[in-house]
Amino acid sequence: MRKSLLLLFLLLSSALLLNAQKLSVESFRALPNDMSASSLDGKRIDQNGDVAALIKVVTAQHGFLFEGGSLGIVDTKQEYGEIWVWVPHGLRKITIKHQQLGVLRDYYFPVEIEAERTYEMVLSTGTVETVVRPAVTQQFLVFKVTPKNALVMVNDMPWPVDEDGVAQKLVDFGKYTYRVELLDYHTKAGVVEVKDVKNKTMVEVTLHPSYGYLKVEGDKAILSQSSVFIDNAASKNVIDTPMKLSSGEHKVRIVHPMYKPYERTVTIPDEETFTLNVNMMANYATVTLQVDEDAEIYVNEQFKGIRQWTGDLESGNYLIECRKENHKSSVVRKTITENMTGQTIVLDPPTPITGRLVVSSTPSIAKLYVDGKMVGETPMQLNDLPIGKHELRIEKEGWVPLTKTILIEEDKALVVEERLETVLVDVAKTDGEDEKANDHEVPIAPVLERGVNYATLNVASSLAPQPSFGFTYGSVNRMGWFVTAMSNFNFKALNYVSSCGADGLVDGEMPEYTGATSSLRYSIMAGMMQRLTGPLCLSVGVGYGARVKCWSTTDGSLVKVEDDSYSGVDATVGLQLNLKGLVLRLDAVTTNFKTIEGKIGIGYCWKKR
Repeated sequence: MRKSLLLLFLLLSSALLLNAQKLSVESFRALPNDMSASSLDGKRIDQNGDVAALIKVVTAQHGFLFEGGSLGIVDTKQEYGEIWVWVPHGLRKITIKHQQLGVLRDYYFPVEIEAERTYEMVLSTGTVETVVRPAVTQQFLVFKVTPKNALVMVNDMPWPVDEDGVAQKLVDFGKYTYRVELLDYHTKAGVVEVKDVKNKTMVEVTLHPSYGYLKVEGDKAILSQSSVFIDNAASKNVIDTPMKLSSGEHKVRIVHPMYKPYERTVTIPDEETFTLNVNMMANYATVTLQVDEDAEIYVNEQFKGIRQWTGDLESGNYLIECRKENHKSSVVRKTITENMTGQTIVLDPPTPITGRLVVSSTPSIAKLYVDGKMVGETPMQLNDLPIGKHELRIEKEGWVPLTKTILIEEDKALVVEERLETVLVDVAKTDGEDEKANDHEVPIAPVLERGVNYATLNVASSLAPQPSFGFTYGSVNRMGWFVTAMSNFNFKALNYVSSCGADGLVDGEMPEYTGATSSLRYSIMAGMMQRLTGPLCLSVGVGYGARVKCWSTTDGSLVKVEDDSYSGVDATVGLQLNLKGLVLRLDAVTTNFKTIEGKIGIGYCWKKR
């Protein structure tokens, strides 16, 4: 028994030598310069009527049998040192059989078999010495992936990947399907066969990114106010910074209220930046709306200006209206297109809403004034007087003028009948007469001076320069008074964050200035007036005023320039000329007696009641 076990051990641990015949293909290749398959003697037609391919099987043995599967073998011929085998084109494998050498089953051709081509197959039929050893059926399968955080799937099962991007396992010999994938990267898949007894099977996989970047360029002033949609989703940063997108096609749409929508389909390449140059086409017109009266202009119920307005309107339909107090509005519907830029659209003025005024006086044939304008003599009828309050004045030489306020109503007649009063004076005695003349009552023209009220619109400027606008209102007879206010309305200049001198330094440091300035001027004063002679008057006044000058910095803030900014007492001296219904005014104004500016005004005056 012990001898039997020893013998068995020796048989298993020693190599058992076996002699066998081996049939194999040593090489297979196409013969590019061999025209045997298409020669007169070598040409054969396959089952489909095409010229067959020729395989020259190199071997010194005889007695081979060839099988071509479903497509079959066209013909065979024994030649010196080789066997010619004709096969149909497209044949993928062949089986070779021999009585003594055995069977080579389903040999797959390493190249595609084409019609009229000649190929060479070298067979090996040597004697093989077989060594019997214990079988090895497993080996390591190792994947090394880049990026290192990619997911490795083997036979649809995930394998853990370490921090070096390596996934490995000891597996049985055989074929394995694998797939390596990662978000924003192209997936790679394949088949690997583990069969090497001595060496592990290594598979290195590098994934390539499946994303790129989109950058939009163009007029930044337009694009900064545009809405950008990528694949119908809103995007904010694509204009300032390239945006990461998956590789492939994307639909880009850019919308601006004053421009036509821009649409384009772009293809984003892997790992590259696609720059989209955008040229927005205008979808608006710069037009002027004008009406020949002091009427308010409204566009789609939005106030635009009085008498005239110039601005941009997006292409489309608009409701344009002119409004005026005590008038029926004029309305027009207008279609604006982008080719209307530069056009002036003249609008119909509002239609007055009127009533009727009938005036008579005692004595008759008196001058009749309505709102300071002479319209004729009494008795008189005005049929189209705008509704509302009006000032009515009746004058006749030698009689006291009469002034009153009337109210005209729509489609109604107002009848006014007035009696004027006479002016009584004494008639002086003539020179050289001793007797006193009798007193008589005679009407003469009134000779008393009457004061006036006035209002002016003013504009002022200085060497700063800081132009400003305002008004003056007052009243004067021989003495009088006035109030005045001026400003350039740039109150944002008060939002300064720091101050500097003429050198521009703030706390010893120089900010980065843009070169732009922002200035504010405002003033309010009151004073007295003195008539000098005839219509000429002198005025002096004091009040409070300020001049603020700021420099703009690149971060959008304002720095007050102390050397060019003043506030405190405003003083003024000026001359005023009161003409018939017209006032002209010229003033000099100073703030804290450090600056000087000139101010001119023009306005309207009317007599006191």
